[in-house]
Amino acid sequence: MKELNKFEKIDYILAGLIGIIVLLFIYCTSHLIGFVRDEGFYMRAASLKADWFETIEENFLKGNFITPFRKETIDKYFKYNREHPTLMKNLYGFSQYLLHRKLGWFSFAGSARFMASIFAMLTAMMIYLFGLKFFNRFTAVSSSLLFFLMPHIFFHSHLVCFDMPILFFWTGTFVLYALYLVDRKFKTALATAVFFGLGMAVKHNVFFIPVTIAPLWFVIYLIKYRKYPQWKGIKGFFKSIPLVFWLFVFVSLPVYLSQWPWIWYDTVDRFMWYFNFHAQHVNYTNYYFGMELARGPFPISFPWGMTLFTTPVIHLIFFIAGLYYFVERTIKEKEWRMKEIHLTFLVGSLFPIALISHPDVVIFGGIKHWFTGYPIMMTAGIFVVSNGCVLLFKKYLPEKIKPAMALSVLFTVAAISLIPLNVKFSMRGAAFFNKLIGGAQGAAELRMQRNFWGYDILDLVSELNRTAPRGSVVYVMGGYEGLNWNSFQYLKGEGIIREDIRGTNNLGGADFAFFFYEKQNEHMLNEIGLEFNSLKPLAITQTDSVFYSALFRREK
Repeated sequence: MKELNKFEKIDYILAGLIGIIVLLFIYCTSHLIGFVRDEGFYMRAASLKADWFETIEENFLKGNFITPFRKETIDKYFKYNREHPTLMKNLYGFSQYLLHRKLGWFSFAGSARFMASIFAMLTAMMIYLFGLKFFNRFTAVSSSLLFFLMPHIFFHSHLVCFDMPILFFWTGTFVLYALYLVDRKFKTALATAVFFGLGMAVKHNVFFIPVTIAPLWFVIYLIKYRKYPQWKGIKGFFKSIPLVFWLFVFVSLPVYLSQWPWIWYDTVDRFMWYFNFHAQHVNYTNYYFGMELARGPFPISFPWGMTLFTTPVIHLIFFIAGLYYFVERTIKEKEWRMKEIHLTFLVGSLFPIALISHPDVVIFGGIKHWFTGYPIMMTAGIFVVSNGCVLLFKKYLPEKIKPAMALSVLFTVAAISLIPLNVKFSMRGAAFFNKLIGGAQGAAELRMQRNFWGYDILDLVSELNRTAPRGSVVYVMGGYEGLNWNSFQYLKGEGIIREDIRGTNNLGGADFAFFFYEKQNEHMLNEIGLEFNSLKPLAITQTDSVFYSALFRREK
């Protein structure tokens, strides 16, 4: 079995430093991004969890350790948004309880988004771990930093949602499982199972991990492992089953259940409601090369095409190189345990995209539901590209120029070249399209989905605050692909929208209106024009002359 690279003192320093850099990079740019649709739900849920933590504190100080966990208490604080487990909502709520209510260090939304930044930091450190253990230190450093220069990743890293946390747990579970396959130690198996259990307590995406790695192991067992003397026969088969699989049952499930108080009571009924909710999940209309994806069957190419056109070209090169690496290693690797590891990483990277490719799987939320596989593939690709560059440098550069220095300069230039993309799309990263499709204009001309979640109003707010008379009412378009009602209230609470301005979902009673330029919202533009006697916007958000949202005023 190949011995993996060891963490040295310098690696703890580098991983911690990169983590802090990413945390500050994400948190200090949070003001650029409005509250997306899902944040409105999850921040309200987090606020309820903060109330629960206050209830725990009050009861514990009185010596009452049971009341906070009684059914009526749990129902009060956990019924809302019960369609998702509560680990992240608990953490967002605890951050609000401690950092906002108790210490006053952050605003209400700031406390929750700080926790999101913590998970960006943890993701960077996890990528570093993966890059170092399986490749080298240069790969670890480069991949953990370049990952967050993808506009979609930069955007999602700010949000009080589950998408970056589940990416962290998805990636971490595969990395830890691979480490277990190498060292076969109980502590590594236990860490993998605990990590997987916490991932289940975030979102159901990770339920598919056993579905991918168990059949994969079984196929390899049939091909190779069953021939080993100690693993022959029925008894040998059970002995050969990785310890991790047993711990998924006896450790992961208890961890999962411990983090979700809502299903402590009426467990079967509540879990079945949760299962049915996601089995029949609503589809949000998308547009893909002019096709309205309102109901299935959906085109198999959708997630592949969206990955191709919403990923910076530099990262696409890394992804293709990573795909080549895992396929090549799977074929050429002679040691079967390493062959299994490379194949596991390949499947773990591609499965999220392949799952969404199924014509009957609903599409909602842009690319976020399959970017869980990005870190593994990108990191492997950086290793391939950097090694290739070193070979070229040794062959063609003068001897006095060291290949390592040239490589560092090249990757620094690559990182710098990504900065303009992130600056241009810093306020609307979910709308990013790359040069292969012609950027924002090319995507608009080809009638691709323009944006998601009705968050893009920050450029409009200054005009609204400046021109709106006191007590004005603004239409938030909450009944469509517009601004979430909770998000509007939080924008007011944060002082971003004036406190005296009221929101409404009734266009007839509004003095102003937000509009979001989505094909499915087109009819609302006509209604605003008829109601307001004007379609001349007071302000508009745009990138490269592509419109994303607008503010309209009623003409007297």
